[in-house]
Amino acid sequence: MKRILLDLKKRSMKIILSLKRHHYVARVSIFLIAVALIVGMVGCGPAKYALTISSTSGGTVTAPGEGLFEYSEETEVTLVATPEPGYHFANWTGNVDTIADAYAATTTITVNDRYYLIARFDR
Repeated sequence: MKRILLDLKKRSMKIILSLKRHHYVARVSIFLIAVALIVGMVGCGPAKYALTISSTSGGTVTAPGEGLFEYSEETEVTLVATPEPGYHFANWTGNVDTIADAYAATTTITVNDRYYLIARFDR
């Protein structure tokens, strides 16, 4: 009888220890899942793309300016090219596939990739 009680006591201790271990594993698993979800969300949000703008001699880009700009995906940006006296705006060159009118000094571009634009001026 004593032997049976000792055996039962050992089994119940093993079960209790086993349950504690499973509880620990469950907590660690939940923590790791939460960390994975947070890390995954960090990369969410609209993509950002670079728009680089320059001009030839004979004028400047007054809006948004010349240089490197960063925009969220699908942003519509107004472009304004202003010629110097004695020059006229010829066209936009470079990645012009999403420019509304590549031959208009004032136009728009929808940013959905990296773009490099040049405002070209002629005499």
